[in-house]
Amino acid sequence: MISLLDDSKIDLLNKPEVANPLWQEVLISLTLAFILGFVCSYVYQWTHRGISYSVSYVHTLMLLSPITAFVMLVIGNSVARAFSLVGALSIIRFRTPLKDTWDTTFVFLSLGIGLATGTGAYAVAILGVVAISIFTLIIHRNHLGESAKEEFLLRFRVAGSPDIESVYWNIFGKYLKKNILVNMSTTQHDNFLELAFNIIMKDPKQKQSFIQELNGIPELEQVMLVAVDGEDIY
Repeated sequence: MISLLDDSKIDLLNKPEVANPLWQEVLISLTLAFILGFVCSYVYQWTHRGISYSVSYVHTLMLLSPITAFVMLVIGNSVARAFSLVGALSIIRFRTPLKDTWDTTFVFLSLGIGLATGTGAYAVAILGVVAISIFTLIIHRNHLGESAKEEFLLRFRVAGSPDIESVYWNIFGKYLKKNILVNMSTTQHDNFLELAFNIIMKDPKQKQSFIQELNGIPELEQVMLVAVDGEDIY
């Protein structure tokens, strides 16, 4: 009984490993992974919003796919290689946090590209990238899931005067459906007030015109409009 178990263990450990892929297959997998990773990074650039854009992150998306494909080619069908790789990667600590869940989504897409191309599922990789890119553009172009109220935080500095509201009130009435003063503070070195308003615009498409008219008032400085979700800034 013991000898049979021992023999089975020996057979499992001594199983012949799958032959390494041909260099043509390696070249095709890595090249396709890089091309699809480039498409992934381009879609990210096209749909990115906010001020946290990072060139190094875009380059990471380009290279993460071929690197993942390379790792899958190294592993092949070898269980021993897979466990060895897990042990080797467990000592690596990634301490760079992703500031936006949108960035995390593209990391998973890039990894999926590498997994598919590294295992020879080229059709899955190509169709997956095309489909997900289309879904992403639909979400981006149609602003799906965004708040219908289009709330913003407006900040600016205004020169102190007996009737401060008269400086900007006409523009507020022209563009805003609602405005609430949430903060007022004085500066130490000059005669300016720093004001912050929670606002809802009548037409969110007129954000640029609204800011331009406020910037045209000589008494106002440092005009800034930030979306409530923190993504858009003007």
